Amino acid sequence: MYAIRSGPVILACVFLVALGLVSCGGGSGGGSDSGGSGGGGDKQGGTLTILAASSLTDAFGELGNTFEKQNPGTTVKTSLGASSDLLAQIQQGAPADIFASAAEEEMNTAVKDGLVSGKPMVFVKNREVIMVPKDNPANINSLKDMSKPDIKLVLAANDVPAADYAVEILGKANKVYGPDFEKDVLSNVVSREADVRASVNRVVVGDADATFGYKSDYTPDIRDKVKVIPIPPDLNIIATYPIAALKDAKDPTLAKKWVDLVTSSEGQKVLKKWNFGPAAR
Repeated sequence: MYAIRSGPVILACVFLVALGLVSCGGGSGGGSDSGGSGGGGDKQGGTLTILAASSLTDAFGELGNTFEKQNPGTTVKTSLGASSDLLAQIQQGAPADIFASAAEEEMNTAVKDGLVSGKPMVFVKNREVIMVPKDNPANINSLKDMSKPDIKLVLAANDVPAADYAVEILGKANKVYGPDFEKDVLSNVVSREADVRASVNRVVVGDADATFGYKSDYTPDIRDKVKVIPIPPDLNIIATYPIAALKDAKDPTLAKKWVDLVTSSEGQKVLKKWNFGPAAR
C-alpha cells in the first residue's frame, strides 16, 4: 500500500518543484525552528556585540577569537571605550548584547535603569600604576614625586573609572604626603583623554611625563617605551569589573555563552595573562 500511495505524492512534488512553488528536500531540516529567520538556524551564527572598558582591549580580543572558534559562524564585535561613555550609549539605545564595565557604578546605573538581564557578575579585578616614558624625563620614581611642579600629567576624562580611581588614590595620599598633595598633583594635569588607553598612549609617544593606568594597560607592545612606577598597596585601589548580558540582547543564549567563557577557568587564564587579578581576590 505504501508504494502505491507514494507514487502520486512524488509526482505531485516534482510538478510543484518545476513550478518553483515548493521545496521537496528530505529530512527534518527547514526554517520553522529558526524563529522565522529564513532557515539558517545555528549554522548561520550571528554577531555578538560587546561594549567593554578600553582596558579589556587585549584580553577580550583574544577571548573573541576563542569564542568564534567555539561558535562557528558567529562574529564577535567589540566596541571599546570609557565605561561612562559605554553606559551612555546603552541608555541611548545603542544595539548591544554585553556590557563589561571597569567599575560597579556604571553597571549599577544600568541595572537601575532596567537595561540589564539578570544579575551582573564581577569577573575580574585590577589595580592602578603610574606610567612614565622609558627615559623618564621628569625623574618620577614614586607616587610622592607626582606633586613636583612642571610635570606634564595626563589623565582620562572626568567620570572615566581610571581617572576616578586616580583621584581616590590621591585623596588617600593626602594623609601621608600632606593635605595639599592631591591639589598639587592635579595642578600638573595638562590634558584629559577619552579613556585610559588614550592617556597611556600620550606617555608612549612622549607627549606626557606621566599618567595613571591599570596594570593591564602595561601590554607587551609598549614595554620598551614606558616604565611602571608602583603605587603603595595601602594607597592603591582595587578596581572591580562587572559583566552582564543586556536586556535587549539579540541572542540571549549567545550572550550567556560569552559570560560563561569570560568567567570560566579558560577565560580567567586569558585575563590573568593580561595582568588582571581574579574576581575572588
